[in-house]
Amino acid sequence: MKILQYFILFILSIHPVHSQLKFLVEDFEGYTNGPSDFKQNGLFTYGYISAKVDENIYTSYRTYSGQRALKLEKGSKVNYGGWGKGLTLNIELDPKEDHFNFYALFPLNGPLLKTSTTFTVELREDDNDNGVFNSETDDTWAYTISVDNVKKNDQWQLISAPLSDFRDSNPGGDHIFNINYKQGKLLTVIINFGTSDNFNPSQTCYFDFICFSKGKLPTGSHIFNAPPASTNDYCNLGTFSMVDKYANFLDESIAFEKLFELPEKKLGVIHLFQPFGKDDGTKTSSYPSVERMNKIISEGYIPMITLENHYESTDKNAKQPNLYSILEHHFDSFFGYWASQIKQVKGTVLLRMLHEFNGDWYPWCLVHNNKDPKVLAKTFCYIRNIFTQNKVTNVKFIWCPNSMSIPQESWNYILDAYPGDDFVDYVGLDVYNGAGNNVIWTSFRKEGIENYFLLTEKFPDKPLLICETASRERLKTESARSQTKAQWIQQMSDALKTDMSKVRLITWFNERDDFKINSSMEAKDAYLNYIMKDDYFTPASKNIFISSSH
Repeated sequence: MKILQYFILFILSIHPVHSQLKFLVEDFEGYTNGPSDFKQNGLFTYGYISAKVDENIYTSYRTYSGQRALKLEKGSKVNYGGWGKGLTLNIELDPKEDHFNFYALFPLNGPLLKTSTTFTVELREDDNDNGVFNSETDDTWAYTISVDNVKKNDQWQLISAPLSDFRDSNPGGDHIFNINYKQGKLLTVIINFGTSDNFNPSQTCYFDFICFSKGKLPTGSHIFNAPPASTNDYCNLGTFSMVDKYANFLDESIAFEKLFELPEKKLGVIHLFQPFGKDDGTKTSSYPSVERMNKIISEGYIPMITLENHYESTDKNAKQPNLYSILEHHFDSFFGYWASQIKQVKGTVLLRMLHEFNGDWYPWCLVHNNKDPKVLAKTFCYIRNIFTQNKVTNVKFIWCPNSMSIPQESWNYILDAYPGDDFVDYVGLDVYNGAGNNVIWTSFRKEGIENYFLLTEKFPDKPLLICETASRERLKTESARSQTKAQWIQQMSDALKTDMSKVRLITWFNERDDFKINSSMEAKDAYLNYIMKDDYFTPASKNIFISSSH
């Protein structure tokens, strides 16, 4: 078991895989057929176009096809029409390298109808950063596409248009393509069919998997299949579970394994959270237990601790520490004691600090610290230096943003908060479907791919760990035809083995009733079949561990 103390540390020897998919505009996997569902997800139609989501369009399931596509038909008699997706997001697009991609199906319904359909893709950007498109101050970048109508319903086409071919079609704005994190948000993606003559009276068409990629969107053996991971890729497994504040994490993780009755598939990581204190919210009293850590390691696991820089208090008005209070030396003795505890542990401890800093729910988030990412980076380095000064050599530090930055502002760009290679051993990411107040259903790939791309592009030598992930169950108020948690897990497995194949650990957040992996028999069976029984997801007992270079 001693060899397992080094956990995923052999990751650095793996040849990096270049990520191509940059941002997923829409895959329609969370949609039902209701109009309120469209509004909630920012999807709209106008003019003569009507839309619904068709979950029976595909004859077989593939990586990108999923189970659903957008179906468009001709409705109103007005002479213009189209559809679009409202985003208002900061996205880093490079007009020299990136492509806009989508899958389209235009069935040929009769011998007298046109054999092609022409429409324009429009990208509307927010030059003046006010969140609203204005023709006098903002740019629209347009590209006209002609798609062949086909005779068979299964003849989908993949369209990949270089952003360099998009042209400024609006007289206003600054006439510079600057959809990025610092200058302008991507407000809207629009498919404009123009006059009614461009859309045949009896025609039905379909769209799916609208996305941006670096270069053309790569495909595998089928146009709907993403390229598979390399033979050297793999992903470890972990879990977090806490029945109460003082739960036995080891017992809970072993119970997680027993759900699947696969003794040969052992988890690699046990994840636990520890705040500054668990009492009245004023005393730094919560420290890692050497005994507990050694017990976890002796059983063949690696402990991953999330140090939460706040107090657990019933008083919602209690004053919480912020980044400045740490930098002002108020907690030096606290971190020093943490360092002395971890130093005594007989094996490697993964330590995640200041996680999800790009959200708005923790006192250490940028939004609560003068909106200054440099302060976050400085604080991370400050805490790590305390461990270095105490000569702690068995701890590996994880820097971990959330999959979505909330709010979407230029100061909340995750890369600006990076502490530097000398202070970060692993980069992390948290990916949820239905966390917090967000009830919108989002596929694993759609939620995680943007920051996955940034992290793997900017830090190719830093192993990437999904420190938290989970999905809620479908709500009773949602259509019985909408995607299930089991299908979400299946697509998570697909994403990790293709577009997100540099992920080296996925840790299921097995807490909260609807997040638990056995919240339904279907969800548990999906995790069993698509994760536990899949050899890509490596059992800890079969890993080859080496030391990190840091």
